[in-house]
Amino acid sequence: MSKRIIILILFLGIILFSQCKKDEESWTYCVDCELNSWVGNYEGTGDYYSDSDGQTIMDVPTTVIIENTSGTILFTKVTAEELFYTTFTIDKTDNEYIIEQPGSSRSLSLTLSEKGSEYKLSGTARLYHQQSDTLFIDHSISFDVFKSK
Repeated sequence: MSKRIIILILFLGIILFSQCKKDEESWTYCVDCELNSWVGNYEGTGDYYSDSDGQTIMDVPTTVIIENTSGTILFTKVTAEELFYTTFTIDKTDNEYIIEQPGSSRSLSLTLSEKGSEYKLSGTARLYHQQSDTLFIDHSISFDVFKSK
């Protein structure tokens, strides 16, 4: 009987102590964010891939700069140190948390999340070319970059 009581006390103690732990805020998609939420300088890291030499480099310092040039137009620069650089002009007419910018030689995919006073921009930028019926990715960077509100 005393074994059961000890196990019960230990079990209740574990439950009580686990409830004392402060819940950390998690990243949530930036639903209904205004255009200005996207604007700013984001810094973080990305994983770079080059098909031309088969090179993959992890945790490359990556910067994404988004400027609102006029109206609903966002000018976006993606830079991964000396390995990757590209720009995109995006017409953002909705308040969705995602941007998909396809193109004939490059593409950009972005997702905006928020947590407290921070924004996280997750995405992939690709440069590619088509040869016959095959699409070749020349360079790409997949990243998570951050800015403060």
